[in-house]
Amino acid sequence: MTTPTNSIPKWIIIYLWITVVITVGACISGYFMPEALLGTWEALPAAGALSLAGPLGLFLSRNVATAVVTIFSLIKNNAAMIKLVLLLRIVSDGVDFMNNFVADNMPIAIFGGVMCLIEIIAFTKVKA
Repeated sequence: MTTPTNSIPKWIIIYLWITVVITVGACISGYFMPEALLGTWEALPAAGALSLAGPLGLFLSRNVATAVVTIFSLIKNNAAMIKLVLLLRIVSDGVDFMNNFVADNMPIAIFGGVMCLIEIIAFTKVKA
């Protein structure tokens, strides 16, 4: 049985659409302008760093998959699917936070940590 979006707080739906825009934007800029997106990345000059078979490809594929799953759950208006998307985002943004914190990349660590915190709060608000 599906639960319509009216059981999901509106701010969560808006937040997830914003994350879709951010994710798709990162994919487009990563594909067409990887230097602009990853300009501060220390491994950028390494051979193969911007190869679609390397780290850039992994970044793009993860973000495309996350965007597609998020869009699908939003279109389906299913609270259980929204909750699963939030869990996916909690894990990926939480790991991004930890990795960037360890790498001393504080702007990205803070961004990932704030997103993870918002997603944890949202996860507790969705009744599925």
